[in-house]
Amino acid sequence: LFTMMQSTAGEEGDFPPNPFRTAPTSAGTMAAPVSAAPAGQTNMFAIPPTASAATNFAPPSDPLHGQGAPPPQQMSGMMNNNNGITPQQQQQPQASGAPQSRWAACASCFSPQTYMAYFDVDTVDIERRILAALKEFHKPDKFRSEVIGASRTDNLKGADLYGPFWICMTLVWTISFTSNLSAYFRADDPNEFEYDLRHLLHACTVIFGFGFGLPACFWLGTQCLGMQALMMVDWICLYGYSMIFYIPTTLLCLLPVEILIWCFLAVATGASCLLVLRNVAAPLLGADSGGSKSGPLLMCVMGCHAIFFLVLKLTFYRVHHESHHATSPPTFAPTPSPSISKENLGG
Repeated sequence: LFTMMQSTAGEEGDFPPNPFRTAPTSAGTMAAPVSAAPAGQTNMFAIPPTASAATNFAPPSDPLHGQGAPPPQQMSGMMNNNNGITPQQQQQPQASGAPQSRWAACASCFSPQTYMAYFDVDTVDIERRILAALKEFHKPDKFRSEVIGASRTDNLKGADLYGPFWICMTLVWTISFTSNLSAYFRADDPNEFEYDLRHLLHACTVIFGFGFGLPACFWLGTQCLGMQALMMVDWICLYGYSMIFYIPTTLLCLLPVEILIWCFLAVATGASCLLVLRNVAAPLLGADSGGSKSGPLLMCVMGCHAIFFLVLKLTFYRVHHESHHATSPPTFAPTPSPSISKENLGG
C-alpha cells in the first residue's frame, strides 16, 4: 500500500494515476491535496479551508439562541460559574434598584458594621478630646474643626460615638450614686435609709435622652428646614463630650449646702451649653441662606440646656425640708381642768 501511494502516475504502466500523491510545485513545496472524487460525492480526505484568526473566536450561530450565541454546553458552564444564576436573574436587582436601595439604607441603621467606623478610637484620642473639651469649650469652632475634625484625615479621626457613650454611662452612675448618698447624709435616721433604685432608671432615661435623643431631634429639624449643616453623628459627638462637665459636678453636689448645689450645676450647664453653641453656630449660620432659621435653633439649644439643669436639680438633688420639722417636740393643746364645786366637796 505504501508503494502504491508513493508511486507516480503512469510509471511503467503498472498502476493507474495515484490520487493521493501530491504534485510538486515550482517553489519546491508541497501543495494541498487535490480532491479526485467523482461528481456528486464528497472527498472524506479533503482538508477544509483554514479559518482566519478573526473568525476563530467567533461563537457559532445557533438557531435556538440566535446569531452569535454560545452553544448550550457553554451556557451550562456559565451557569455553573455563576452558581446557577442566569443573566436574566442577575439583571433583576438592577431593574428594582430604587426600592432596594432605600430598604438597604434603612436596614443599615441596624447593622453593627455601620457604627464600627465611629468606634475606631483609642484611649489617647479620648483623653485628648476630653481635655480639649474642658480647656477650649469657649473657643469658636475649635473643638469640632481642630480636635475632632470635620472630616477624617491622618491626624484627625472625625466624630466618634465611643467617648459620648461612656461619658453618658459614667454620668448615669455618678448621678445615681451621689443622689442616694446625699439623701443618706440628710436622713434623720440613717438606719432607716433605703437605696432608691429609681434614681438609676431616671438618670439613664434623662442622660441618654439628652445626650443621644436630643441631638438626633436637632439633626432631624435641620434636615426638615433644608439646612445641610452637620451630620447626626456630629451632633451626638458634641453633646456627648459637652456632658463631661457634669461628672465632677455631681461629686461636688454631695456638699449639704443648697446654694452651692445650685451654683455648681449652673456653672456646669453654662460650660456645656457654650461648648455646643460655639461649635454648631458657624455651620448653622453658613447653611442658613435666609438668616431666619439658625437663630431659633440656637435658642432651642440654650432652652434645652436650661430644662436639663432644672431636671437634674429638682429630680436628683432636691432637699426635702419637711424632714427637719419632725425633730421638734410635739405641742399639745391645753385641756380645761374640771371645776370642783363646794357641793361636791360637802357631799
